[in-house]
Amino acid sequence: MGRTAVGVFDSVSAAEKAKAELLKSGIQEERIALSANLTDDGIASEAPGQSYEHQTYGGSDRMDTHRARYGEAVRTGACVLSVASSSGGDCKQLQQVMKRVGARVTMERPG
Repeated sequence: MGRTAVGVFDSVSAAEKAKAELLKSGIQEERIALSANLTDDGIASEAPGQSYEHQTYGGSDRMDTHRARYGEAVRTGACVLSVASSSGGDCKQLQQVMKRVGARVTMERPG
Protein backbone atom coordinates (compact mmCIF):
# COMPACT_ATOMS: atom_id res chain seq x y z
CA MET A 1 0.00 0.00 0.00
CA GLY A 2 1.26 3.50 -0.84
CA ARG A 3 1.74 6.25 1.66
CA THR A 4 -0.89 9.00 2.08
CA ALA A 5 -0.59 12.42 3.69
CA VAL A 6 -3.73 13.59 5.49
CA GLY A 7 -4.85 17.02 6.64
CA VAL A 8 -7.83 17.59 8.94
CA PHE A 9 -9.62 20.91 8.44
CA ASP A 10 -12.32 22.74 10.39
CA SER A 11 -14.30 23.59 7.25
CA VAL A 12 -14.81 22.42 3.69
CA SER A 13 -13.74 25.84 2.40
CA ALA A 14 -10.40 25.58 4.25
CA ALA A 15 -9.80 22.13 2.75
CA GLU A 16 -10.71 23.38 -0.72
CA LYS A 17 -8.20 26.21 -0.29
CA ALA A 18 -5.53 23.65 0.59
CA LYS A 19 -6.50 21.53 -2.41
CA ALA A 20 -6.14 24.57 -4.69
CA GLU A 21 -2.69 25.23 -3.24
CA LEU A 22 -1.64 21.62 -3.81
CA LEU A 23 -2.89 21.74 -7.41
CA LYS A 24 -1.03 25.02 -7.93
CA SER A 25 2.16 23.38 -6.65
CA GLY A 26 1.89 20.65 -9.32
CA ILE A 27 0.14 17.81 -7.48
CA GLN A 28 -2.12 15.89 -9.87
CA GLU A 29 -5.83 16.11 -9.03
CA GLU A 30 -6.27 12.33 -9.12
CA ARG A 31 -3.91 12.08 -6.12
CA ILE A 32 -6.18 14.28 -3.97
CA ALA A 33 -9.36 13.21 -2.17
CA LEU A 34 -11.58 15.50 -0.12
CA SER A 35 -14.02 13.97 2.38
CA ALA A 36 -16.47 16.02 4.44
CA ASN A 37 -18.22 14.89 7.63
CA LEU A 38 -21.95 15.34 8.06
CA THR A 39 -21.41 18.53 10.04
CA ASP A 40 -19.00 21.44 9.81
CA ASP A 41 -19.28 21.82 13.58
CA GLY A 42 -16.31 19.99 15.10
CA ILE A 43 -17.92 19.95 18.55
CA ALA A 44 -21.22 18.52 17.28
CA SER A 45 -19.40 15.81 15.34
CA GLU A 46 -17.73 14.46 18.49
CA ALA A 47 -19.38 11.49 20.12
CA PRO A 48 -19.60 11.56 23.91
CA GLY A 49 -17.34 9.30 25.93
CA GLN A 50 -13.78 8.16 25.82
CA SER A 51 -11.57 9.30 22.97
CA TYR A 52 -10.28 6.64 20.59
CA GLU A 53 -6.73 7.30 21.74
CA HIS A 54 -7.53 6.03 25.23
CA GLN A 55 -9.35 2.87 24.19
CA THR A 56 -7.52 -0.42 24.00
CA TYR A 57 -6.83 -2.19 20.71
CA GLY A 58 -5.67 -5.53 22.03
CA GLY A 59 -2.09 -4.33 22.20
CA SER A 60 -0.15 -1.36 23.37
CA ASP A 61 2.34 -0.90 20.59
CA ARG A 62 3.11 2.41 18.94
CA MET A 63 1.07 1.61 15.81
CA ASP A 64 -2.12 1.23 17.88
CA THR A 65 -1.51 4.69 19.36
CA HIS A 66 -0.90 6.14 15.88
CA ARG A 67 -4.10 4.54 14.56
CA ALA A 68 -6.06 5.86 17.54
CA ARG A 69 -4.78 9.40 17.07
CA TYR A 70 -5.53 9.22 13.35
CA GLY A 71 -9.08 7.99 14.00
CA GLU A 72 -9.70 10.66 16.62
CA ALA A 73 -8.44 13.47 14.37
CA VAL A 74 -10.45 12.34 11.37
CA ARG A 75 -13.59 11.75 13.42
CA THR A 76 -13.59 15.26 14.92
CA GLY A 77 -12.66 17.24 11.80
CA ALA A 78 -15.19 18.82 9.47
CA CYS A 79 -13.20 17.85 6.39
CA VAL A 80 -10.28 15.58 5.56
CA LEU A 81 -7.96 16.10 2.61
CA SER A 82 -5.91 13.04 1.59
CA VAL A 83 -3.03 13.16 -0.85
CA ALA A 84 -1.41 10.02 -2.22
CA SER A 85 2.35 10.20 -2.06
CA SER A 86 4.11 9.88 -5.40
CA SER A 87 7.23 8.22 -4.05
CA GLY A 88 6.70 7.86 -0.34
CA GLY A 89 9.32 10.49 0.33
CA ASP A 90 7.05 13.49 -0.12
CA CYS A 91 4.54 12.77 2.68
CA LYS A 92 6.13 15.28 5.08
CA GLN A 93 6.24 17.96 2.37
CA LEU A 94 2.57 17.39 1.54
CA GLN A 95 1.71 17.67 5.23
CA GLN A 96 3.68 20.92 5.50
CA VAL A 97 1.73 22.46 2.61
CA MET A 98 -1.60 21.48 4.21
CA LYS A 99 -0.51 22.79 7.63
CA ARG A 100 0.66 26.07 6.11
CA VAL A 101 -2.75 26.69 4.52
CA GLY A 102 -4.85 25.87 7.56
CA ALA A 103 -4.95 22.18 8.47
CA ARG A 104 -5.70 21.71 12.15
CA VAL A 105 -3.78 18.43 12.16
CA THR A 106 -1.61 16.65 9.59
CA MET A 107 -0.32 13.10 9.65
CA GLU A 108 0.41 10.07 7.53
CA ARG A 109 -2.48 7.63 7.19
CA PRO A 110 -1.62 4.47 9.13
CA GLY A 111 -0.96 1.40 7.00
